[in-house]
Amino acid sequence: MDIYFYAAILLYVSFQYVIGSYTYCSPDGMKNLWCKNTSNCYTNYHSKFGFYFINHCLACEAIPEWAIPLPNVTYLPLDVEMENVFGAESLLMTDQAFNNSTYFRFEYAHGYLTKLPRNICQFYVVFIDVSYNLFEEIGNISCLRILDTLKMNKNRLTFVSNKTFAEMPKLRYIDLSGNKITKLDFNILNYPRTNILYIHLDENHLHTLDIGNIIVPNNTFCMLSYKDNKHPIKISNSKHFNLAESNSYLCGDIDFSNVRLNIHPFMTIVTNPVDLYKFVKCGKLEYHGATYDCDCTFAEFLPLKYNDFNRLFGALLFKSTCQNPEPLRGISVTELFYNESLHHLMVCDVQDGCPNIGRCKCVCTSQPSTDSLIIECSNQNCTDLPHVVPVTEHKIVLSMIGNQIQSVSSKYYFNAVKILNLAGNPVQSFDESIGNFTNAVEIKLTDHLLDSLPRSVQSLDPNVFVFGQKGIPCNCDNRWIGEWRKFKKALYPLYCSNDKNVSIEDFVSLKTDCDSKQVSLLPLYSLIPLILSLILMWKLRHRRYDVEIIRSQFQPIDENIQRRWKIDVYISFDEDNDDVRLFVLQILESFFRRKKISTYIPDRDSLPGRTKEQNIINNLQNCKYCLILQSSDMYDLDKSKSFTKRMEYKLAWDMFTDKTLCKVLVINFDKSEKEAFQGMKTKALYRRGMGFKIYDRKHSLYEKIAEVFSEPLASNTKHVRQRQRTISAYLRQKSK
Repeated sequence: MDIYFYAAILLYVSFQYVIGSYTYCSPDGMKNLWCKNTSNCYTNYHSKFGFYFINHCLACEAIPEWAIPLPNVTYLPLDVEMENVFGAESLLMTDQAFNNSTYFRFEYAHGYLTKLPRNICQFYVVFIDVSYNLFEEIGNISCLRILDTLKMNKNRLTFVSNKTFAEMPKLRYIDLSGNKITKLDFNILNYPRTNILYIHLDENHLHTLDIGNIIVPNNTFCMLSYKDNKHPIKISNSKHFNLAESNSYLCGDIDFSNVRLNIHPFMTIVTNPVDLYKFVKCGKLEYHGATYDCDCTFAEFLPLKYNDFNRLFGALLFKSTCQNPEPLRGISVTELFYNESLHHLMVCDVQDGCPNIGRCKCVCTSQPSTDSLIIECSNQNCTDLPHVVPVTEHKIVLSMIGNQIQSVSSKYYFNAVKILNLAGNPVQSFDESIGNFTNAVEIKLTDHLLDSLPRSVQSLDPNVFVFGQKGIPCNCDNRWIGEWRKFKKALYPLYCSNDKNVSIEDFVSLKTDCDSKQVSLLPLYSLIPLILSLILMWKLRHRRYDVEIIRSQFQPIDENIQRRWKIDVYISFDEDNDDVRLFVLQILESFFRRKKISTYIPDRDSLPGRTKEQNIINNLQNCKYCLILQSSDMYDLDKSKSFTKRMEYKLAWDMFTDKTLCKVLVINFDKSEKEAFQGMKTKALYRRGMGFKIYDRKHSLYEKIAEVFSEPLASNTKHVRQRQRTISAYLRQKSK
């Protein structure tokens, strides 16, 4: 009896010792992983980057529970019995006793298996190593629900389905290196209830690769490796995934060492590459020994800080070189980053949208180093500016030298034009749209035939225009042009076409018959300050609610108020309107559920035993946002519920401007002709981007809701929020 007693005591003490050395640290809430309490993931180097870096570090250090020497867990090997010489039939067996807490490993490397043993599903297998065998397909392994590691490298696999690893929540490590894989199904990494931390696909035969098999949005992973692939790989983005639009983040290490890619993977998933570091929260990309096409797409990333550029383009940049274009071939990526004299060579021909009408053919080139899309249409017999230009984030340099353009009329892209060269064109007139060249730094008109300029030109800097030796008539009608140029201190001369020795600014200074016409206007000019003051006072009175909204948006929300929020959106609407009620309960509520946004609907969620006023006050205080769905007769005083609807509006406005409610969104459900309740406040919300007309077919209601309610309380899963609180508490304790 004493022996058993002391053995039990020893077992208990050892169990507590082992458990005390580890902490449960599953990165996704599905895997039973443990981290050492002495982990260095909380050191200053990692912790200064915040939750994502620490979470990534812990996930990659974690080990499964069967790898911990726990006294109550056994981990046994399985033997295999071959049933035929072709490796297609085999059987697993063990002569050791086991129970429900026994884990098994199956190792059979350097053999001739072509299929997994037929009874493998009868054991709790967590580790499989069948490297250097003859497998041509992985087969159906869905029964291995607790499998942690699968090593099937150096076999004969040619294809991987995206259903192969589906619904395998414990799967952590996969090695399929050294096979003959030529094709991967889309999205093999992020299938439902699957989050693989390590996947090795080195030394395979891929020709194409979709970005869906490179990135894992909103999940951490440790290593994804395609290094030493036997062929160049063409990266694509078939689903047009965009990190910024989907509000996603990436966190994991990727290795493309010694692989020729047509484009850096991260270049396909952002609209503005400069913001890439905001979405790639942690991890790095290894790309050493590789060659880049150092064209305009590559140049988009040069504005990044070198540390971020180095992390996203590979830690050993000095071993990576440019393959194209020819002038940059062989130059290291690091040298290219720092040598700004080479940046202008990183260009791309742009085909889509480049003007090509009749004999007026243009060549379009993107040059990010100068923030330019160059559209070259010189000497092409063009009679007008292009009606359409390529879509671009850069400024437009439009060269129309030596054409037959006589009149310049409005084009949608004028505000994106940086340089417009109309030298060698007989330009006789501009329309009022010339005022839209707000970003232009040069408009060259050295061979014009202008008689005047439109009045809208006064909003521009006169130094933008280069008229050369060609002038315009100096007369009373054009006197304002001289005054404008003189007031804004024009540098380039504009001569009088009727007197080559006089500039139009000098003409203004000369005494002419025009002076007598100006005197009669002086009394009117004296009234301008009074009129402007009255207009300003009127504006301030009618825009006072805009000021309240702007002030509210710039004020921080108290942390105590944020902790009080339990629900995302309070929905105020007319429950007596059948159409509105159907829209809220069936359509709008379904959308919120898909977006994991919680809602409070008064008739559905109000607590019994409280007055309507108490329910409104208490539940608005518990909500982060308020959505007001306005409809005809909603606020009419003869309606029974109009009082509560009016109270909801007033209280939501007061809480929003007092910073106890984050945002308010007003939606107009129908085209009511009556004067709106609290109309001036509603108009102010519309002007500040917090209003939407549901019958507006040009914009999406769902996009508007997602834009305004962009940070729901339940945007992260429960286990992530718990881990954030744990890590934050640890860091606060450490900083004391």
